[in-house]
Amino acid sequence: MADGESGPCDPDFSDLPTMIWVNTLSRLDLKTRYKVSITCSKLNAAFHHPTLWSRMTLYLIGNMTNYGWVKQSVVPARNMQLVKHFGKYFQNLTIVISGYLDDDFGNWNNLIAEVANKCRLESLKLRVGTATSVSHYEGKRSCSRNLIPLVNFIKNAFRLKKLHIVSWPMYPRNLENIDENIFEAAMLNPKLKELEELSLFCEDASDWTERQPILLQPADTTNLVHHFCNLRHLALRSPMVDQGLLKALSSRGRQSLQRLHILVNYISDDEAFQIPEIPDKVWEEFSLRNVGVQVALTILSKAPLLELCNLLKPACPVHFLTFMEYSGCDEATVQYITDKYKHTLTGFESHGKGGYVELEREIVTLVENSPNIRNFLYFGKISCSNVERLAELRSSSWTNFQVLRSSVYVEDEDNIEGRFSEDEVVVKTADGTYVMVSVLKKQLREQQELNAENRKLEMVSRVSDLLGYKWTPSLKKPKFS
Repeated sequence: MADGESGPCDPDFSDLPTMIWVNTLSRLDLKTRYKVSITCSKLNAAFHHPTLWSRMTLYLIGNMTNYGWVKQSVVPARNMQLVKHFGKYFQNLTIVISGYLDDDFGNWNNLIAEVANKCRLESLKLRVGTATSVSHYEGKRSCSRNLIPLVNFIKNAFRLKKLHIVSWPMYPRNLENIDENIFEAAMLNPKLKELEELSLFCEDASDWTERQPILLQPADTTNLVHHFCNLRHLALRSPMVDQGLLKALSSRGRQSLQRLHILVNYISDDEAFQIPEIPDKVWEEFSLRNVGVQVALTILSKAPLLELCNLLKPACPVHFLTFMEYSGCDEATVQYITDKYKHTLTGFESHGKGGYVELEREIVTLVENSPNIRNFLYFGKISCSNVERLAELRSSSWTNFQVLRSSVYVEDEDNIEGRFSEDEVVVKTADGTYVMVSVLKKQLREQQELNAENRKLEMVSRVSDLLGYKWTPSLKKPKFS
């Protein structure tokens, strides 16, 4: 370089607007975000921007059992600091308490009370302890000091539009105490009359949950739902649903419901967990009163089609159907769905790997005959050609298109073992050389695996072209917190 020439300078980002840095930091995890923030004052200012703290999840770890006297609860100190410094910015808050609440969490509860007073929450999601079942009745009672601050959240909320209760201690002795009954607290707060979204005891589709939890009775659920007349979205388990609930949702003076999500929780030998029978007439009235309403069903565990038909009436406006991992989706059910809901269905998900190659024919037929499906997830066995066929049916119109990589197979693979008899030890190849059968089998298997991998790469490339973005099959099942 000649004298006097200056080399290329490093770019100067110091004049970028603060919101650029806020958007950048929002893509980092909390630990990395903090490390970046201590590099300069501008990044530190971005770190403290309210936008970054509008959504927050706070974790606690309760005791592993609800009996005995060994205390194992953990209250992360980091979460306590987050509440102190940024609690006033929280708008969408999730509180997750794993385990049992039979130990006093101490100062944490004071902080929760402080957040309740400071925050202008719009959305609250509570996963409070392990889902309660009858088997927990003999254990220790949940510590009331851990429940009262959370109930006060609901009592004092004034901007809350969305309330999701994934789990809550449902011991009768807790529910009989007004200070520990979150459902009564919700109805006693006049400012919650504007609640638009309510979800009770529903899990994410790819997760697992307690099959026999203690739930609100249908009459209590109906009373609760009837109180909130501005609901747009409602999610419940099937044992909480009956004709009375659908009629309450169809009554005059209510806002039209936009989406009803039902987690189908069926246990064949338990009367409390039978699938409720909803007549066609009730569904017709429900759909007429709530114009454009969409019903989404998630099947938790295996249920015969005959039982599912209690809910799956022709007049039921099913728009989205999800089969969880152990729900055992079968051919007859898929055929029934195709026949009854091909004009309304917009999404289909099956999270079980299954073991039936034959089911993919029914899946392809379902998508072929359901022109409105835009969301598709199938983790059962499926061939490369059928993946391409499904992608081609909607091309770039797919909003979600997922198959499991380990479940994709190459059709018409040669049966190597069947090419040789058990007595053969050495064989003559096409070029006249003699090779041991075991060595030749290994070579053929390696070539077959290479061909299969090339075929899958070809499939990925073709599907990517059809969808209009770089697509790859899912490496593993997604897990949600």
